[in-house]
Amino acid sequence: MWQGAILFDGRHICGATLINTNHVLTGADCVSFLHGAEKSNNDLAKLRVYLNTVALKTYNPGAITSNVRHIKFHELYDRKTKANNIAVLTLETNVTTLYPLSLPVDGTTDDYVGKNGTILRWGAAKSASTTHKILLQAPVSIISNSECSSKYQFKIADNSLCASAGSQEGITCNDDSNGGPVIVEGRQVGIMSWGKGCMDFNYPGIYMRITSFMDWIKSNTV
Repeated sequence: MWQGAILFDGRHICGATLINTNHVLTGADCVSFLHGAEKSNNDLAKLRVYLNTVALKTYNPGAITSNVRHIKFHELYDRKTKANNIAVLTLETNVTTLYPLSLPVDGTTDDYVGKNGTILRWGAAKSASTTHKILLQAPVSIISNSECSSKYQFKIADNSLCASAGSQEGITCNDDSNGGPVIVEGRQVGIMSWGKGCMDFNYPGIYMRITSFMDWIKSNTV
């Protein structure tokens, strides 16, 4: 399975998705402690990506584990504002036994507004940060950025995508959901970035809009 989990020193920190044989896509926030001057080869060696499992801390003979060789942050990533919250991790292991998750078709202009989607996440839909041992999935509905901006009372960037939760598991929690995908019609259209608290259906989850980053993704996954 293409859904992955990122662990640092044995502790789960984020979700990720396999997009080709040796790259996973995630949020830059997930590995921001390795960004810039803080980057350390010793710390990078503690990073692992788990694939093909739906349960963490449970023995799974089919699971694939890989070290991370390199992290590429978006050049305009801003940790404070969460702008351009996207990163590509290059795996040490060449994963040839799993199908990657498809990205949007090149050149698509679909904004996905009004379409139903699914999110996958490792984490609990509540304010106290406790990580589920299983992979959760939940329905969401894509809404326009203008509607999203009106709910938050400030402008949501054009390269972000907004999705309203259809269940508690669909609420994006700042502390446990980052890096996971929102999927529409079998393709990943967003990366979980942030939300306002948890258990609040009034505020949509904010995702990085994949179509805004397609050129960047392609240039960093060759």
